[in-house]
Amino acid sequence: MVIAQTLQSLNPEDARSVLYYIARYIKQAESFSNYEKDIFEDEQHNAPSGLVRKTTIRLIEEIEAREGMRAQQFNGETVIRLLDEITSLETSLSAELSEAELERGASLAEAMVPPTHLPSDDQPLAKSRQSS
Repeated sequence: MVIAQTLQSLNPEDARSVLYYIARYIKQAESFSNYEKDIFEDEQHNAPSGLVRKTTIRLIEEIEAREGMRAQQFNGETVIRLLDEITSLETSLSAELSEAELERGASLAEAMVPPTHLPSDDQPLAKSRQSS
């Protein structure tokens, strides 16, 4: 499988990103002609690196060539099969965090502000929020 071979040459973080954008493309392909949305524009994720972008586009082209049609033409069964394949590939990636992921996590943890008031054991969280 070309996708699996290509992912092996990437670090796990980039491989996950590539799979994320491929899945996003497959799920949203039907609406691209109406909205002209760029799969790489995402409020939830930072813009991908050039390597991730290039690899994603190449693998989308490979998938479409293998299926013999553009993603906009995939039927529901094909979409589900491809998303299952992507999920399987994602679960096969190393669970080890990259240095960048560890640094990002540490940075987020440092930026967290501890709560100023914690509910007592006999006071439910919802009530403590109302009384604050």
